[in-house]
Amino acid sequence: CDANISDVAFGLNHSHGFNVTRGYVKIDFTPAWELNARIIDFVFFTNKTSKQGKAQSLEESGNKMFRISPKMMIRARAYFMGEMVSELTNIGFSNINQVIASLSPKLPHDIPVGCTVQFRLTNCDSKQEMVYERSKGKGF
Repeated sequence: CDANISDVAFGLNHSHGFNVTRGYVKIDFTPAWELNARIIDFVFFTNKTSKQGKAQSLEESGNKMFRISPKMMIRARAYFMGEMVSELTNIGFSNINQVIASLSPKLPHDIPVGCTVQFRLTNCDSKQEMVYERSKGKGF
């Protein structure tokens, strides 16, 4: 009936605590079970992309910049629909767009125009990693 435990306690005139009220209430865990089933399906049975690459660890501050200079070794990987489709490791890049431009010709030609591709760039020298998203036809 969509009543919470406070509403039931008030209706039963239980003035303090919910210990007595819990004996009269059967809690419905169906929404949690449905959510758990969807999470298990997503994690184990789909190739959908997650936002894991964008997550920051607690130790890192959010204001770090991902800088590139021509002397740094950059490892770049392109992901489409959760699968790595291209990889590149090289030096000599001045900015992120140069890395993406050199990785783009190696992508498969069957990616539809307008679809998003995730580019995961790792600075091998400083072990910094960033994820960038570009749409085919606009960003590359």
